[in-house]
Amino acid sequence: MLFKRRLLPKKIGFRLGQVVLLLTISLSIIAQNTDTSLRHLAAGDTTLPKGLPYPIHDNHGDFISSGKRSTFDFNQPKNITDSVAYDFKTKLYTVYEKIGDKYYRTPTIYTADEYWAMRNRQAEVDYFQKRSNTMNLLNRKLTKPKMSLYDNLFNRLFGNGKIDITPQGSVDITAGYQGQNIKNPTLPESARKNGGFDFNMDAQVNVNASIGDKLKFPINYNTLANFGQDNQLKLDYTGVDDEIIKRIEIGAVQFQSRSTFIPGAQQLFGIKTQLQFGKLNVTAVLANQKSTRQSANLQGGASSQTIDLKADDYEENRHFLLGQYFKDNYNTVMAKLPAVITPVQILRMEVWVTNKNGSTTNTRDVVGLMDLGEKNPYRSDIINPTSSNPYPANGSNDLYSSIATNGSNRNPSLVVNSLQTRGLAPVQDFEKIFAR
Repeated sequence: MLFKRRLLPKKIGFRLGQVVLLLTISLSIIAQNTDTSLRHLAAGDTTLPKGLPYPIHDNHGDFISSGKRSTFDFNQPKNITDSVAYDFKTKLYTVYEKIGDKYYRTPTIYTADEYWAMRNRQAEVDYFQKRSNTMNLLNRKLTKPKMSLYDNLFNRLFGNGKIDITPQGSVDITAGYQGQNIKNPTLPESARKNGGFDFNMDAQVNVNASIGDKLKFPINYNTLANFGQDNQLKLDYTGVDDEIIKRIEIGAVQFQSRSTFIPGAQQLFGIKTQLQFGKLNVTAVLANQKSTRQSANLQGGASSQTIDLKADDYEENRHFLLGQYFKDNYNTVMAKLPAVITPVQILRMEVWVTNKNGSTTNTRDVVGLMDLGEKNPYRSDIINPTSSNPYPANGSNDLYSSIATNGSNRNPSLVVNSLQTRGLAPVQDFEKIFAR
């Protein structure tokens, strides 16, 4: 017994020393291998090291219980299909992973509580991860980097690939409600209260946009501008020296000419091109002029201007008398102004105006007769008085009755010949016009 007691500590001590020695040797080998791999990398060795700095892990379960995988792991191949089947009899869920018709992994069976607990836990993790990503985007400082396009064709057309948009200005929006309540008992209840929303917007915007160093797009818009030409909309393309297209302007353009035969124009809206073919420069403009030009002539140090006046605009307080009766009694009727003493009262009168604007609605062919309704006609040789009434009337002479009974006088193509056959002369006795 004494001998065994003496040998037992020695045996245990030997084993402990052996374990410590093996651990020391293992650690030294691992350290030596690490130093060796670092020396190989420092020397530019292209041989692949053993192991990966970021190991790739395989799933140790099905796609539901394995949870979220690392971003360094490969995605699952497309030929592996995942599916979940529910057995109504046993009320169990079976998770399958197949390649074609063969099982890729052993199917896993879950109870309803286990299955939905894992699905709810995964949905909760995805929800909070989405919320976290959204908050990170909102808290991130917003920057406005210049967009760059590195297409060779794009750079040839517009120069460098920089797109710059610089907006300036302000937009004022006024919103309100305007209503009224009329407390009038005679009105129905629905008509006493009325109102509506009132919106008003005032904008003053100035935008300088450029694509590359060739295409520019300046915009100037103001809703409170006094003149329409203050709002400018233009697209300007400028080429380089060795290009045929020197400049293209679309929108608000101007045309300046060095020749006195072809004067320049301002405030144009259209397209203007400047082309160069060798030593030939061509400038073409197709636009609508939004301004007018006026000229003044100076004679003897003073300006003179020709003014066209019609006969009815030449004199002030000019009277147009409807008949000979009004001319003969004008002084008598107007003798005691401001009181006008006359036995005649005009109840209805039609006025026909010469159609000079090309209107097509409410237009007629009209014939005006000089001696219509006159007691003492100017052409007394062919027009006979038929009444002693001094007041103008259609029955004062036989002109109206003789014309109204002839159907040719109502035909625009025959009325002139019919009146001339009766002895009336154009311009002097009658006039045919197209009136409205």
